[in-house]
Amino acid sequence: MPHQPTDASFALAHSLEREGQRVAHLVLGEPRPKPKGANRLKKGKAPAIVVLEDGIEERMQLRERWSHKKNGTAETHEHAAAQARREGSLARLVATGAIDAHQFAAADQIAEAYHSITAEVAVRTANLEPRSSGGGPHSASHAPIAAVIRERAYARWREAVAPHGAMLLAIIVDDMALTTTARDWRMSNRRARSILVSALNSWKRC
Repeated sequence: MPHQPTDASFALAHSLEREGQRVAHLVLGEPRPKPKGANRLKKGKAPAIVVLEDGIEERMQLRERWSHKKNGTAETHEHAAAQARREGSLARLVATGAIDAHQFAAADQIAEAYHSITAEVAVRTANLEPRSSGGGPHSASHAPIAAVIRERAYARWREAVAPHGAMLLAIIVDDMALTTTARDWRMSNRRARSILVSALNSWKRC
């Protein structure tokens, strides 16, 4: 009597197949496999595709969607594209090519650091009571390491862009249009853009 496969053997085979796809396509970066007979398709007929396992298929689609981009990860470009679909000064700069995905991501991180630091200052100020000994969960010694690193990076960045700090924050944090910012700070649009691009590029070095 032939051996009948059990649910357990099916589950094991499925698990091995999924792990094999994960290693091949997400770790080693291999392209999507071609379906059988793909080379024998008639001219003009769209080829079928091999659909991968759940989770792996979505990651593969993301990679294929941004395969034409030479620099940066697919996740970075996907995030920038999603953000660019929102209305805003920086989103418009991405749409027009004035800044790229990496610079847009840097602006997002700078704004996040700014809001995080100002919120932390507000919390510390609210907890400065006469009877306080300076300890407690809101004291500086209890600040998460990630927040401390972000605060130091922001401080170094502000020092590096010091002459233009207020103008840059008007664009990055307050979402002021580049043309309006240039007018208010009495400089050309080209000069304002150059300062912004240089400042965003310097963030990753801080």
